[in-house]
Amino acid sequence: DAHRSLGGMATIAPAPDVEGQGTVLDEKVRMRINGETKRQMEHAISQKDRRDTTVDDVWDEDAALASADTYIMRCTYVWVLPKLLILFLPMFLVTLPIAIFSRIYAAFLPTPTDRVKRAAPGFIIYVLLCSPFVLLVLIFVALSRAGDGLMYYVFGVPYMLLSKDGWGRRRRSIAALKPYMGGPRIRIIDVLVCTLGHTLRNGTIEWCWNFVVMIIVIPWLKYWINTNTLVMDLSERFIQQISTSLTDCGVDNVCDTARRIISRSKQGSDLQNRLDLWKFCPHYPYPPPWRRWAIGMQGANRVVLLTHTTHAISVTKGSNEQFIFSNSVEKPIWRVMLWYNNPYHFLTGFVEASVTHGRPSQTDKVHGGEHPMWIVSSHSPMLTNRDSTISGVGPIDSFFDRWLPTIVDEVRALLRGPEIARQMHQEVVSKDGISRPAAHVGPDPSGEVPAGNPRMSQPETTG
Repeated sequence: DAHRSLGGMATIAPAPDVEGQGTVLDEKVRMRINGETKRQMEHAISQKDRRDTTVDDVWDEDAALASADTYIMRCTYVWVLPKLLILFLPMFLVTLPIAIFSRIYAAFLPTPTDRVKRAAPGFIIYVLLCSPFVLLVLIFVALSRAGDGLMYYVFGVPYMLLSKDGWGRRRRSIAALKPYMGGPRIRIIDVLVCTLGHTLRNGTIEWCWNFVVMIIVIPWLKYWINTNTLVMDLSERFIQQISTSLTDCGVDNVCDTARRIISRSKQGSDLQNRLDLWKFCPHYPYPPPWRRWAIGMQGANRVVLLTHTTHAISVTKGSNEQFIFSNSVEKPIWRVMLWYNNPYHFLTGFVEASVTHGRPSQTDKVHGGEHPMWIVSSHSPMLTNRDSTISGVGPIDSFFDRWLPTIVDEVRALLRGPEIARQMHQEVVSKDGISRPAAHVGPDPSGEVPAGNPRMSQPETTG
């Protein structure tokens, strides 16, 4: 039987193509080492098998909510712009020493370094040197979050009280968010491990800038714009992005190479330099031995974001047991949780990153990378429309369709060589429902290079 009952909870599905699940753990132990909550898992299990996970949900845009979008953005300009002007420079100055210490310690790590040794004397010294500045950063965190909380209710409560069905809307929105409340806290040591990898990928000043923007802006983007229970009627939306096929590379090779790119803390300088050019640069460091999850850090344009990432390959207490939400997984790589209580990612929901078999509706993408997302959102034009300039679910779905060819080219170049990757390059025609592979394969005949894809402009680079 593919499903088993654990501790009286709903059934747990073993991960496809994982070499055994190892020791079967007590439910509470399993959830602790996987970074799970009972409510989260019960919700996911109740939704599994209810849809074709190779096709997006139908999600209609509600034009009547445009006025709510306008109100949300006007309040945002009134609050966030002055806050940025006041807090950015002093916070940048107290964060910069952390970035400098990180870059110095990272320079002494061997190349490559898959996992940072947290018990090493050098790492302990690095943490101690950063500690006073971390405390200063936490003061800014407290000030920014307190201000956000105050303004959230100042702007939001009148709208809820004066608009139709305000209390009912809030109750429905909170119910949609409940599975993603109460997740594990953010581990500061994990963040410092992420910082090592990101300062190598993006540089000291760029990381520092991005981190400060995250602290000041992202909580507002999350709670006021994307998951506003006082203004919006929220529910869960499913979207799926699947890359073009990588069947020529082999499933295990694709998984290992994806981890080399994203989870390895220190790579060769050629690979680091290419990652610096990516429009989206996730870094999910391996967790410590006592758990299977760790804080990850995503680099996205001029900001970084924090995630809670469970690694399918990690074994703790003899177990790599893990529920797989998607029904189209050939082999799992990461689960990326975007908890509601994590203010430093603007989305809320359940995300996976795996190799897909593409069944039933995208079998022409067999062994491509899949990125299913169950995200709490509204039907407003700002968050739904794929062409919106605000980072809602619709724009994110479109963004990943455009970004996936970048990592496909990098994986194939590392495995089969850069020239083969260039000749097999293929974009995706992004749209709701199913995004189909573009008809053209290979470099653009016009000579135009896809933005943020260094493999299409550096064919001679192999490392």
